[in-house]
Formats: sequence, C-alpha cells, structure tokens
Amino acid sequence: MSPPTPISILSLSQNRAIVRAIQEHIKPHGYNIGGILESDPFSKSELALALRVLEPRPAAVAIGRAYSEEETTDAREVFSEYLKEVGIEQGTVIKITSQVFEEVGKEGVPKWVLEQLEEFFNKN
Repeated sequence: MSPPTPISILSLSQNRAIVRAIQEHIKPHGYNIGGILESDPFSKSELALALRVLEPRPAAVAIGRAYSEEETTDAREVFSEYLKEVGIEQGTVIKITSQVFEEVGKEGVPKWVLEQLEEFFNKN
C-alpha cells in the first residue's frame, strides 16, 4: 500500500529560502509545497493559472509577508473560485503577516505554518 498523497500547497512568496525551510518542516507531516509563485506585482490571473497547473491540486495557499492585505483578499477570492471550480471541499489560505514574523521570528515561521495547516486539516 502506498503512502497517502501529501496535501499540496501553493506558496505565494518572494523569499525562496523561507519557502524551502517551510517545506523541510512540513513534509514529514504530510504536506508538500507543490509550487512557488513569485508574483510582483501580484497577479490574480497568474495565481489562477498556477493553481490549475499543479498536480496534485493545491488545497492550501501560503502567502508571504511581502503581500498586502488587499492582495491577500484578492488571493482568497481567486482560491475560493478555484476550490469551487475543481470540486475541492476544503482549502485554506495562510497569510504570514509581519506581526507573525515578529512574534515567532524567521526560524519560527515553518513551525507556525505547520500549526496553521494542522489546525485547519485536523491532522494533529
């Protein structure tokens, strides 16, 4: 019997080093960053395309702190539309804010992201 397919995540980030650190931390727990979208400026159409080309289909989007609240709201809307169109019942958008970054520090971000994922997907 093969292991279960990891839950796929699309990262919207301009910092590949932190994305790699997050990937290393979450992978043993059944999550996988399937792609990184470095969109500057943010593009709703690029996000929509990226969500559709990844396999397995992303069930989460992690957004880095370089993106504004307005861009995060736009990303949530695009992700919500995508979930409906492809028939995924549950998905989440995780926003790494400057406040989170200040509270947990750079080294704490991967653990914080894992906590958010496990809380949403009830895997803890």
